[in-house]
Amino acid sequence: MTSTTPMKNLDYGIIGNCKTAALVSRTGSIDWCCLPDFDSGSFFAHILDKENGGFFSIEPVGRYRIEQTYLNRTNILRTRFTRNGDSFEILDFMPRYLTEERSYHCPPDIIRYIRVLSGQPQICVHYNPRPNYAEHPTDVQVTSQFIKHFTTAG
Repeated sequence: MTSTTPMKNLDYGIIGNCKTAALVSRTGSIDWCCLPDFDSGSFFAHILDKENGGFFSIEPVGRYRIEQTYLNRTNILRTRFTRNGDSFEILDFMPRYLTEERSYHCPPDIIRYIRVLSGQPQICVHYNPRPNYAEHPTDVQVTSQFIKHFTTAG
């Protein structure tokens, strides 16, 4: 007799660029993503291992009502947070660019755009990449323009 343990929460949106994809939770956390391709090692695997899996969350401080939808006719995922007079949204996507040769360039990029809609919401950003199933330690560089991660392991 085989026993299976069902996953408790599969409430995820998906973003992708036809070479890879990421799962974005209803609360705005990227909990699964392999880069640069579907068959690459994971960068975020929180869905499989809460302690060592890695994630990229953008979460409000306090309790908010959350709605998650796609922008019409796009693969841009909108996660909207609302509480009283404070609201903001996260727009998540992975770009694909049409080249002059009529093929697609699919860089291993995740774009996360945070837009304040009203009030002064407070948010917390937790960026915890764990490349290649957390095989090597990762250093993170944060600037006002971008977040960069790297490992010195070969």
